[in-house]
Order: sequence, then C-alpha cells, then structure tokens
Amino acid sequence: MAHGYGSGLGFFFRNIDALVSSNQYRRIVLFDWLGMGGSHRPGCHASPIRGWSEFTTSFCNSRFAPSEAVGFFIDPLHNFLNEHNIQNMTLVGHSLGGYLSAKYALQYPERIKKLVLASPVGFPDKPYDALPPSQLPTGLRVVDALWSSNVTPQQLVRMMGSTRGKRNVKRALRGRIPHLKESESDMLADYLYQVTVANPSGEYAINSLLEPVASPDTMGVFAREPLHKQMQDEFDSSTISLKVLFGSDDWMRRNNEESAREVVKSIQSSNEAAVASTHVIPNAGHHLYLDNSDSFVGHILS
Repeated sequence: MAHGYGSGLGFFFRNIDALVSSNQYRRIVLFDWLGMGGSHRPGCHASPIRGWSEFTTSFCNSRFAPSEAVGFFIDPLHNFLNEHNIQNMTLVGHSLGGYLSAKYALQYPERIKKLVLASPVGFPDKPYDALPPSQLPTGLRVVDALWSSNVTPQQLVRMMGSTRGKRNVKRALRGRIPHLKESESDMLADYLYQVTVANPSGEYAINSLLEPVASPDTMGVFAREPLHKQMQDEFDSSTISLKVLFGSDDWMRRNNEESAREVVKSIQSSNEAAVASTHVIPNAGHHLYLDNSDSFVGHILS
C-alpha cells in the first residue's frame, strides 16, 4: 500500500486489521516512498527538484525531468520488492501514490496482479487552452510562482515553529478528515507533523511531477507526464486487473474521473477479457480509505 504526497504509511491505520483478518493475502506490506514518511531522505542535491530559482539556488542545484522524478520513487520500490521476492502482488496507491503506482505497473507489469488506484492524480492531459502564467489571476500567479520555486507546504510548516506548526497541522487535518474521533485525529496530527518537519527531500518532487493549470473552463493540478494515453497504449490488461476509486465528495473527481473512465473503457474495448472498472465510494472524500474504510477495503478484496 502506497501513501500520497506528504503523507506516510500510518494513514492506512484503519485498513490493516480488516485486510489481515480477511486471510486473502499472505502478507500486507505498507511502505513510505523514498524521501517521505519514515524512509531515508536523500539530501537536497539528490532530491527530485525540477530546476532552481532565487529561493533554492543557495542550497539546491538538482534538475530532475518528470521521468527522473518518477524513477526517484519507483526504482527504490523495485529494489525493495526484488530484495524481498515480492511477486504477483496487489498494489494499492493513493493520490500521488496512485500516480506512482500506475507508473510502476506500466514499467514492471510482470510484478502486478491487481492495481488499485485510490483517488489518483495524473489521469487527464493538460487542457489545450491552458493559460500562460502572465494571464493567470493574481492569486493563481502567486501560487504558480511559489510552485515554480519549489516552495513546499512542508517548508511553511517548518517556518511556523513547533507550537504553531503542530496547531496548524491539526487544524488542517480536522478540516480535511472531520469525522475522525478526537483521539484518532490527535494521533494522526502528531504523526503528520513529525513526517512533515523531517529533512526536506521527496517533497520537492511535486514540482517535478505536477503543475498547477488554469484554463477558461477548468482549474487544477495536472501531471507533467499524464497517465491517460500511456495507460490506453501500454497497460497490460492481459495480466493486471485495474480498479480506480474516487470518493463521492472527492475534490479530485472533477479533473480525473472522466479521464479514468475513458481509460477503463478503452482497456475493456481492446481486450474483452480485461478486468477494469471505476467506482465511486459513498460518504467519502479524497481520503476515502479513512472516510469509508469498509467500502475501500471491500474493493481491494473483491
């Protein structure tokens, strides 16, 4: 199971017991992507930064292309799976972890039996009529400038200091996942704060992999190397079953669900035996694995 951007394997705490007790899998493996969570955090010069600016030149000089940033994450995963002889697996990825999991399945299809993408980023192509930075509204222009300069949310939390940082992380978490019990929310907020203020590393990949885009009809974050055409052309539907999940109240649905459904339809039409589907989990937002754990686990097991 692979977490999303700026998160960690601990976010799957509600899913583990149900998966283990199902006896459907011999072992359940959760991992932190390199440079995130509790994994090793390579120094700045080895981190997946897409360039530099006045904000970063004093301490960073990396320049990763999108494909190199993908490799930063999936190459260590592949080495780990080889080391532990993990084959024929179900790979579950959430959000940015879903994008990276899809990239892994495209590169190493022989490893994967089932791919579950939970509210993944990166399916649709960038709008053909995307506005150039000079034509963005002022607020978006600021976001684009910060994004282009590799200013990350984690950096902002570090700047707040311990007291304000913890308080703001807790507030943000409760806003995103409001139904958690207070004890669960406090535990998760403390965990999230610790992985957020650890040494900066994998967090820089957000600029290498994604970009904020606005057009007359849409606004959102799009992959620099989108999944849509690559999944249609290269996904091995003869050996891998595919399931794409979104929450009913998921902010990610607007820009990704239609594209994901088109990909699934294309896979089905090119291979009558293909097992591919898209589902919307009720009573769930972007963190569907916490919002509706029973339904989420049920889709993994079915």
